[in-house]
Amino acid sequence: MIPEALKQAKSIEEVVQIIDNGGTESQSPEELAASFAYLAALKKDSPAKEDIQVELRKLMEEGARFDYALALEYAESWLIDALNKATASQGL
Repeated sequence: MIPEALKQAKSIEEVVQIIDNGGTESQSPEELAASFAYLAALKKDSPAKEDIQVELRKLMEEGARFDYALALEYAESWLIDALNKATASQGL
């Protein structure tokens, strides 16, 4: 799930550079931005849509150019799936 390009990036500036270069062969700029925001949100105790929005805005403030609404849609979808799986595994 974690794109190799994000694993290798050492800073948010490097992530922005990858996004602004058109993404990767297998992921669009929006998918990379969503992955970055999703992973950052997961580090929170209770990840939420607002966490994703904050991370996407950080990328944009650093100069990343991508479709915000599409990236948000991707990241929210992944977060919902992850939270649903966590809830199901807890038997709730």
